[in-house]
Amino acid sequence: MDHKATLMALVLVSSALAGCTGDPDAGGNDEIDAETLQSLQDFINGTMATEWINDRGDSGHRWTLSLMDYQWLEVGAIRVVLSDNSSGENDWSQPAYIMSDEGYVIADSSMRDGQSNSPIFGGNYSFCSQIINSLTCLLHPSDNDRYMVEWSVIYRIHDVSATNYYYTGVTFPNPPPLENQNITLEVSYIPWNSTGEEDSRIYGTIVIELFPNEAPLHVDGFVNHIESDGYNHTLFHRVIDGFMIQGGNINGEGGYAGDWYGYCNGEPATTCDTADMTIPSEADNGLTHGPGTLAMARTSDPDSAGSQFYIVPSDSMPSHLDGTYTVFGQVISGMEHVDAISEVDTDSSDAPIDDVIIEGAWVN
Repeated sequence: MDHKATLMALVLVSSALAGCTGDPDAGGNDEIDAETLQSLQDFINGTMATEWINDRGDSGHRWTLSLMDYQWLEVGAIRVVLSDNSSGENDWSQPAYIMSDEGYVIADSSMRDGQSNSPIFGGNYSFCSQIINSLTCLLHPSDNDRYMVEWSVIYRIHDVSATNYYYTGVTFPNPPPLENQNITLEVSYIPWNSTGEEDSRIYGTIVIELFPNEAPLHVDGFVNHIESDGYNHTLFHRVIDGFMIQGGNINGEGGYAGDWYGYCNGEPATTCDTADMTIPSEADNGLTHGPGTLAMARTSDPDSAGSQFYIVPSDSMPSHLDGTYTVFGQVISGMEHVDAISEVDTDSSDAPIDDVIIEGAWVN
């Protein structure tokens, strides 16, 4: 008799005994008291309890788990231990998570009681040492200063009764795409063929359409800076005729991302000073460079974009930047000002001789 059959037999015996109230042989030995019955029930419950499982591994192993639709996951604890890459010492623990393929975080190591449950519909789950956004889960840090020594996931899987489906065949459509936003930059500059005096300064507006569906993080950071007046009275500080005009150094020290996106100085992180926050690359969004393109500047690190951006003039086609630098907008009005700025007089460092100023910026 297998395990389940044995348990069923015990259940039947306990049920029968629970219903016994007489004394058929008049010997007084057939009555089952409540304490005995409870002990039997405790034994049954104990044999049916699901045991905890402790899965452990290092940075070379990825923990994943797939459940059937009659199973759900209970997580008791999650741990990850990191070590200093240069010394191999100073091991420390870092928060870790269990995330479903749908982007639900069902457990994390900062939980008060250390336990959490999955939705009761099966699914696929993965261990994460870091979560960048709702659908980005990293197995281990990718910087050069630390590495993962070991991780541990303590969990158990519970079964439920057979699934009762009440499916009508109705499907929900994908959420509608985000609406593109337009922003305006008010700029001023002294044209190259003028006297160079302030009374020859030209004022104009450049209207740009932003693409939040293709580059949501870059658009979000850019708009956040605009709404906080971060770009007001800053400069287009680098101008290369026939290539691009670059601005957005909002603090004079290189700038920073408009919000926290899980990256610090181009590397995944859990905390960061505001001045070091950066945006992970979205350069593989299919958008390409051409006249009027708005894209984000960065260092040689693909995840180091912050607040600096550049606009491509009409006589430039920098296709070599496609898939490398994130395009997130397109000029729809005011290209004459982009072209005029690209031709202003500059010094040997590509800095305009006369200030090219972003007088103001706003969301339309």
